[in-house]
Amino acid sequence: MSTVSNSLPRTRRSVLRASLLTLAAASAALAAGTAHAYPDKPVTLFVGFAAGGSADTVARALAEEMSKTLGQRVIVENRPGASANIASAAVLAAPADGHSLLFAGLTLATNPPLIGVKYDPLTALAMVTQITSVPVVMVASSKGSLQSPGDVVALGKKTPGGLKVASGGLGTSSHLAPELFFQSQQLPYLHVPYKGGAPANVALLGGEVDLMFDLMSGTLRGFVDAGQVRPLAVMQEGRIEALPNVKSAKEWGLPPSTFMRSWQGIAVKAGTPAPVVAQIHKAVLAAANTPSFRARVWQLGSEVVTSRAPAEFDALYRAELTRWAALVKAANIKVE
Repeated sequence: MSTVSNSLPRTRRSVLRASLLTLAAASAALAAGTAHAYPDKPVTLFVGFAAGGSADTVARALAEEMSKTLGQRVIVENRPGASANIASAAVLAAPADGHSLLFAGLTLATNPPLIGVKYDPLTALAMVTQITSVPVVMVASSKGSLQSPGDVVALGKKTPGGLKVASGGLGTSSHLAPELFFQSQQLPYLHVPYKGGAPANVALLGGEVDLMFDLMSGTLRGFVDAGQVRPLAVMQEGRIEALPNVKSAKEWGLPPSTFMRSWQGIAVKAGTPAPVVAQIHKAVLAAANTPSFRARVWQLGSEVVTSRAPAEFDALYRAELTRWAALVKAANIKVE
Protein backbone atom coordinates (compact mmCIF):
# COMPACT_ATOMS: atom_id res chain seq x y z
CA MET A 1 0.00 0.00 0.00
CA SER A 2 1.26 3.51 -0.83
CA THR A 3 2.45 5.67 2.09
CA VAL A 4 1.82 9.40 2.55
CA SER A 5 4.52 11.74 3.95
CA ASN A 6 3.89 12.80 7.56
CA SER A 7 5.17 16.30 6.66
CA LEU A 8 1.81 17.10 5.03
CA PRO A 9 -0.85 18.84 7.13
CA ARG A 10 -3.22 16.40 8.86
CA THR A 11 -6.28 17.44 6.80
CA ARG A 12 -4.44 17.16 3.51
CA ARG A 13 -3.00 13.76 4.52
CA SER A 14 -6.50 12.52 5.37
CA VAL A 15 -7.90 13.67 2.04
CA LEU A 16 -5.01 12.06 0.13
CA ARG A 17 -5.35 8.78 2.01
CA ALA A 18 -9.09 8.73 1.31
CA SER A 19 -8.43 9.38 -2.38
CA LEU A 20 -5.94 6.52 -2.58
CA LEU A 21 -8.35 4.15 -0.87
CA THR A 22 -11.16 5.20 -3.21
CA LEU A 23 -8.92 4.64 -6.26
CA ALA A 24 -7.92 1.18 -5.02
CA ALA A 25 -11.53 0.24 -4.41
CA ALA A 26 -12.52 1.49 -7.85
CA SER A 27 -9.75 -0.56 -9.49
CA ALA A 28 -10.85 -3.70 -7.67
CA ALA A 29 -14.46 -3.07 -8.62
CA LEU A 30 -13.46 -2.57 -12.26
CA ALA A 31 -11.55 -5.87 -12.32
CA ALA A 32 -14.44 -7.66 -10.66
CA GLY A 33 -16.87 -6.05 -13.08
CA THR A 34 -14.79 -7.17 -16.06
CA ALA A 35 -14.80 -10.77 -14.87
CA HIS A 36 -18.48 -10.61 -13.97
CA ALA A 37 -19.45 -9.19 -17.37
CA TYR A 38 -17.66 -11.99 -19.21
CA PRO A 39 -18.99 -13.49 -21.36
CA ASP A 40 -21.48 -11.00 -22.74
CA LYS A 41 -22.04 -12.96 -25.96
CA PRO A 42 -21.58 -16.56 -27.22
CA VAL A 43 -18.06 -17.99 -26.96
CA THR A 44 -16.46 -19.78 -29.92
CA LEU A 45 -14.19 -22.78 -29.38
CA PHE A 46 -12.01 -23.23 -32.47
CA VAL A 47 -10.99 -26.83 -33.20
CA GLY A 48 -8.28 -27.52 -35.76
CA PHE A 49 -9.65 -30.92 -36.75
CA ALA A 50 -12.66 -32.17 -38.69
CA ALA A 51 -16.01 -32.90 -37.08
CA GLY A 52 -16.47 -36.44 -35.85
CA GLY A 53 -12.90 -37.08 -34.71
CA SER A 54 -11.72 -37.55 -31.13
CA ALA A 55 -10.67 -33.90 -30.71
CA ASP A 56 -14.05 -32.72 -31.96
CA THR A 57 -15.83 -35.17 -29.65
CA VAL A 58 -13.95 -33.91 -26.59
CA ALA A 59 -14.46 -30.28 -27.61
CA ARG A 60 -18.22 -30.66 -28.05
CA ALA A 61 -18.65 -32.49 -24.75
CA LEU A 62 -16.64 -29.76 -23.02
CA ALA A 63 -18.51 -26.92 -24.76
CA GLU A 64 -21.87 -28.31 -23.69
CA GLU A 65 -20.86 -28.33 -20.03
CA MET A 66 -19.04 -24.98 -20.17
CA SER A 67 -22.18 -23.30 -21.53
CA LYS A 68 -23.98 -24.18 -18.29
CA THR A 69 -21.30 -22.55 -16.14
CA LEU A 70 -20.69 -19.46 -18.27
CA GLY A 71 -24.34 -18.70 -18.96
CA GLN A 72 -23.62 -18.26 -22.67
CA ARG A 73 -23.47 -20.73 -25.53
CA VAL A 74 -20.04 -22.16 -26.30
CA ILE A 75 -20.05 -22.90 -30.02
CA VAL A 76 -17.60 -25.37 -31.52
CA GLU A 77 -16.25 -24.20 -34.86
CA ASN A 78 -14.13 -26.69 -36.82
CA ARG A 79 -11.26 -25.15 -38.79
CA PRO A 80 -9.33 -28.23 -39.99
CA GLY A 81 -6.18 -28.05 -42.04
CA ALA A 82 -2.49 -27.13 -41.88
CA SER A 83 -1.98 -29.35 -38.82
CA ALA A 84 -4.45 -27.23 -36.80
CA ASN A 85 -2.69 -23.97 -37.71
CA ILE A 86 -5.85 -22.57 -39.33
CA ALA A 87 -7.68 -22.74 -36.01
CA SER A 88 -4.76 -21.07 -34.24
CA ALA A 89 -4.78 -18.28 -36.82
CA ALA A 90 -8.51 -17.71 -36.24
CA VAL A 91 -7.99 -17.20 -32.52
CA LEU A 92 -4.99 -14.92 -33.05
CA ALA A 93 -7.01 -12.78 -35.49
CA ALA A 94 -9.81 -12.28 -32.95
CA PRO A 95 -9.87 -9.77 -30.05
CA ALA A 96 -8.09 -10.86 -26.86
CA ASP A 97 -11.29 -10.82 -24.83
CA GLY A 98 -11.86 -14.51 -24.09
CA HIS A 99 -14.72 -14.98 -26.55
CA SER A 100 -12.47 -16.96 -28.93
CA LEU A 101 -10.93 -20.09 -27.43
CA LEU A 102 -8.46 -22.48 -28.99
CA PHE A 103 -8.72 -26.23 -28.54
CA ALA A 104 -5.01 -26.80 -28.06
CA GLY A 105 -3.25 -30.08 -28.72
CA LEU A 106 0.21 -31.55 -29.11
CA THR A 107 0.45 -30.02 -32.60
CA LEU A 108 0.73 -26.64 -30.90
CA ALA A 109 4.15 -27.74 -29.65
CA THR A 110 5.24 -29.80 -32.67
CA ASN A 111 4.20 -27.42 -35.46
CA PRO A 112 6.90 -24.77 -34.84
CA PRO A 113 9.86 -27.11 -35.46
CA LEU A 114 8.09 -29.31 -38.02
CA ILE A 115 6.28 -26.97 -40.39
CA GLY A 116 6.84 -23.50 -38.95
CA VAL A 117 4.22 -21.02 -37.73
CA LYS A 118 3.53 -17.36 -38.49
CA TYR A 119 3.46 -16.34 -34.84
CA ASP A 120 5.82 -16.47 -31.88
CA PRO A 121 4.90 -19.72 -30.11
CA LEU A 122 6.31 -18.39 -26.83
CA THR A 123 4.31 -15.16 -26.66
CA ALA A 124 1.30 -15.21 -29.00
CA LEU A 125 -0.93 -17.54 -27.00
CA ALA A 126 -1.78 -17.87 -23.32
CA MET A 127 -2.40 -21.35 -21.94
CA VAL A 128 -5.47 -21.75 -19.74
CA THR A 129 -5.64 -25.40 -18.71
CA GLN A 130 -4.98 -28.93 -19.85
CA ILE A 131 -8.12 -31.03 -20.30
CA THR A 132 -7.00 -34.54 -21.19
CA SER A 133 -4.00 -36.77 -21.44
CA VAL A 134 -3.99 -39.20 -24.35
CA PRO A 135 -1.83 -42.31 -23.79
CA VAL A 136 0.42 -43.67 -26.52
CA VAL A 137 0.46 -47.47 -26.87
CA MET A 138 3.09 -49.65 -28.53
CA VAL A 139 1.04 -52.18 -30.49
CA ALA A 140 2.17 -55.10 -32.62
CA SER A 141 0.45 -57.08 -35.32
CA SER A 142 -1.23 -60.17 -33.86
CA LYS A 143 0.10 -61.98 -36.93
CA GLY A 144 3.64 -61.60 -35.59
CA SER A 145 5.49 -62.95 -32.55
CA LEU A 146 6.21 -59.74 -30.62
CA GLN A 147 5.07 -59.89 -27.01
CA SER A 148 7.11 -57.18 -25.27
CA PRO A 149 9.42 -54.20 -25.88
CA GLY A 150 12.29 -56.61 -25.24
CA ASP A 151 11.11 -58.74 -28.16
CA VAL A 152 11.01 -55.59 -30.31
CA VAL A 153 14.64 -54.82 -29.45
CA ALA A 154 15.78 -58.41 -30.00
CA LEU A 155 14.04 -58.76 -33.35
CA GLY A 156 15.13 -55.28 -34.40
CA LYS A 157 18.76 -56.23 -33.89
CA LYS A 158 18.36 -59.27 -36.17
CA THR A 159 16.34 -57.53 -38.91
CA PRO A 160 18.34 -55.82 -41.69
CA GLY A 161 17.21 -52.21 -41.89
CA GLY A 162 15.09 -52.62 -38.75
CA LEU A 163 11.44 -53.38 -38.08
CA LYS A 164 8.69 -51.77 -40.15
CA VAL A 165 6.75 -49.22 -38.09
CA ALA A 166 3.56 -47.58 -39.36
CA SER A 167 2.48 -44.03 -38.59
CA GLY A 168 -0.33 -41.69 -39.53
CA GLY A 169 2.14 -39.42 -41.32
CA LEU A 170 5.37 -37.48 -40.93
CA GLY A 171 5.57 -35.55 -37.70
CA THR A 172 2.50 -37.12 -36.10
CA SER A 173 2.59 -38.54 -32.60
CA SER A 174 2.70 -42.02 -34.12
CA HIS A 175 5.93 -40.97 -35.84
CA LEU A 176 7.55 -39.11 -32.94
CA ALA A 177 6.95 -41.92 -30.43
CA PRO A 178 8.95 -44.59 -32.29
CA GLU A 179 11.72 -42.04 -32.83
CA LEU A 180 11.97 -41.70 -29.05
CA PHE A 181 11.96 -45.46 -28.52
CA PHE A 182 14.41 -46.52 -31.22
CA GLN A 183 16.79 -43.64 -30.43
CA SER A 184 16.90 -44.82 -26.82
CA GLN A 185 17.82 -48.32 -27.99
CA GLN A 186 20.24 -47.06 -30.66
CA LEU A 187 18.44 -49.16 -33.23
CA PRO A 188 17.41 -48.36 -36.80
CA TYR A 189 13.83 -48.88 -37.93
CA LEU A 190 11.90 -48.47 -41.15
CA HIS A 191 9.30 -45.72 -40.88
CA VAL A 192 6.24 -46.39 -43.05
CA PRO A 193 4.05 -43.25 -43.09
CA TYR A 194 0.42 -43.43 -44.20
CA LYS A 195 -2.10 -40.70 -44.95
CA GLY A 196 -3.77 -40.85 -41.56
CA GLY A 197 -4.18 -43.19 -38.62
CA ALA A 198 -6.91 -45.32 -40.20
CA PRO A 199 -4.84 -46.66 -43.14
CA ALA A 200 -1.91 -47.18 -40.76
CA ASN A 201 -4.16 -49.30 -38.57
CA VAL A 202 -5.26 -51.31 -41.59
CA ALA A 203 -1.61 -52.01 -42.43
CA LEU A 204 -0.96 -53.18 -38.87
CA LEU A 205 -4.05 -55.40 -38.83
CA GLY A 206 -2.98 -56.98 -42.09
CA GLY A 207 0.54 -57.68 -40.89
CA GLU A 208 2.09 -55.40 -43.51
CA VAL A 209 4.08 -53.71 -40.74
CA ASP A 210 5.49 -55.02 -37.48
CA LEU A 211 4.61 -52.25 -35.10
CA MET A 212 2.76 -49.00 -34.46
CA PHE A 213 2.77 -46.45 -31.65
CA ASP A 214 -0.88 -45.46 -31.62
CA LEU A 215 -2.86 -42.96 -29.58
CA MET A 216 -5.27 -44.71 -27.24
CA SER A 217 -8.81 -44.55 -28.61
CA GLY A 218 -12.08 -46.42 -28.61
CA THR A 219 -11.12 -47.85 -31.99
CA LEU A 220 -7.79 -49.16 -30.71
CA ARG A 221 -9.46 -50.70 -27.68
CA GLY A 222 -11.86 -52.46 -30.03
CA PHE A 223 -8.96 -53.91 -32.02
CA VAL A 224 -7.31 -55.08 -28.79
CA ASP A 225 -10.51 -56.64 -27.44
CA ALA A 226 -11.01 -58.48 -30.74
CA GLY A 227 -7.46 -59.81 -30.64
CA GLN A 228 -6.58 -58.08 -33.91
CA VAL A 229 -3.57 -56.26 -32.44
CA ARG A 230 -1.38 -56.94 -29.42
CA PRO A 231 -0.61 -54.08 -27.00
CA LEU A 232 2.97 -54.34 -25.73
CA ALA A 233 3.40 -51.25 -23.56
CA VAL A 234 1.80 -47.97 -22.58
CA MET A 235 4.53 -45.40 -23.23
CA GLN A 236 4.41 -43.64 -19.88
CA GLU A 237 5.15 -44.08 -16.19
CA GLY A 238 1.95 -45.84 -15.12
CA ARG A 239 -0.75 -48.11 -16.49
CA ILE A 240 -4.05 -46.80 -17.80
CA GLU A 241 -7.62 -47.68 -16.93
CA ALA A 242 -8.48 -48.44 -20.55
CA LEU A 243 -5.85 -51.22 -20.72
CA PRO A 244 -5.28 -52.26 -17.10
CA ASN A 245 -3.39 -55.45 -17.96
CA VAL A 246 -0.84 -53.76 -20.20
CA LYS A 247 2.44 -52.82 -18.52
CA SER A 248 3.76 -49.28 -18.68
CA ALA A 249 7.08 -48.37 -20.27
CA LYS A 250 8.50 -47.79 -16.79
CA GLU A 251 7.45 -51.26 -15.68
CA TRP A 252 9.29 -52.70 -18.69
CA GLY A 253 12.41 -50.83 -17.60
CA LEU A 254 12.40 -48.34 -20.47
CA PRO A 255 14.01 -44.93 -19.81
CA PRO A 256 11.90 -41.77 -19.27
CA SER A 257 13.15 -40.46 -22.62
CA THR A 258 10.76 -42.96 -24.28
CA PHE A 259 7.69 -41.78 -22.35
CA MET A 260 5.09 -39.94 -24.39
CA ARG A 261 1.56 -38.73 -23.83
CA SER A 262 -0.40 -36.53 -26.15
CA TRP A 263 -2.63 -33.89 -24.59
CA GLN A 264 -5.50 -31.51 -25.18
CA GLY A 265 -6.31 -28.21 -23.52
CA ILE A 266 -7.61 -24.67 -23.88
CA ALA A 267 -5.61 -21.60 -24.90
CA VAL A 268 -6.53 -17.98 -25.62
CA LYS A 269 -4.88 -15.08 -27.36
CA ALA A 270 -2.15 -13.44 -25.28
CA GLY A 271 -3.35 -10.24 -23.67
CA THR A 272 -6.68 -11.66 -22.57
CA PRO A 273 -7.43 -10.04 -19.17
CA ALA A 274 -6.36 -12.15 -16.21
CA PRO A 275 -9.83 -12.13 -14.57
CA VAL A 276 -11.29 -13.50 -17.82
CA VAL A 277 -8.61 -16.20 -18.08
CA ALA A 278 -9.37 -17.15 -14.47
CA GLN A 279 -13.07 -17.41 -15.25
CA ILE A 280 -12.43 -19.60 -18.31
CA HIS A 281 -10.12 -21.80 -16.24
CA LYS A 282 -12.82 -22.21 -13.60
CA ALA A 283 -15.48 -23.03 -16.21
CA VAL A 284 -13.29 -25.64 -17.94
CA LEU A 285 -12.47 -27.37 -14.66
CA ALA A 286 -16.14 -27.45 -13.69
CA ALA A 287 -17.00 -28.97 -17.07
CA ALA A 288 -14.15 -31.49 -16.93
CA ASN A 289 -15.33 -32.76 -13.56
CA THR A 290 -18.87 -33.59 -14.65
CA PRO A 291 -19.77 -37.30 -14.90
CA SER A 292 -20.97 -36.92 -18.50
CA PHE A 293 -17.71 -35.37 -19.70
CA ARG A 294 -15.53 -37.85 -17.84
CA ALA A 295 -17.54 -40.75 -19.25
CA ARG A 296 -17.12 -39.44 -22.79
CA VAL A 297 -13.36 -39.09 -22.37
CA TRP A 298 -13.16 -42.61 -20.92
CA GLN A 299 -15.00 -43.99 -23.95
CA LEU A 300 -12.26 -42.50 -26.11
CA GLY A 301 -9.59 -44.19 -24.02
CA SER A 302 -8.17 -40.89 -22.76
CA GLU A 303 -7.82 -39.56 -19.23
CA VAL A 304 -9.12 -36.32 -17.72
CA VAL A 305 -6.11 -34.28 -16.56
CA THR A 306 -6.56 -30.61 -15.68
CA SER A 307 -4.14 -27.87 -14.57
CA ARG A 308 -4.41 -26.36 -11.11
CA ALA A 309 -3.57 -22.97 -12.61
CA PRO A 310 -2.84 -21.58 -16.09
CA ALA A 311 0.86 -21.39 -15.19
CA GLU A 312 0.95 -25.16 -14.80
CA PHE A 313 -0.32 -25.72 -18.34
CA ASP A 314 2.03 -23.04 -19.64
CA ALA A 315 4.99 -24.89 -18.10
CA LEU A 316 3.91 -28.13 -19.80
CA TYR A 317 3.52 -26.37 -23.15
CA ARG A 318 6.97 -24.76 -22.97
CA ALA A 319 8.60 -28.03 -21.96
CA GLU A 320 6.93 -29.73 -24.92
CA LEU A 321 8.13 -27.03 -27.31
CA THR A 322 11.70 -27.65 -26.15
CA ARG A 323 11.43 -31.44 -26.25
CA TRP A 324 9.98 -31.79 -29.73
CA ALA A 325 12.24 -29.15 -31.26
CA ALA A 326 15.23 -31.15 -29.99
CA LEU A 327 13.86 -34.45 -31.33
CA VAL A 328 12.98 -33.03 -34.75
CA LYS A 329 16.52 -31.68 -35.06
CA ALA A 330 18.18 -34.87 -33.79
CA ALA A 331 16.12 -37.12 -36.06
CA ASN A 332 16.35 -34.69 -39.00
CA ILE A 333 12.58 -34.92 -39.55
CA LYS A 334 11.44 -32.82 -42.50
CA VAL A 335 7.79 -32.29 -43.39
CA GLU A 336 7.21 -30.94 -46.89
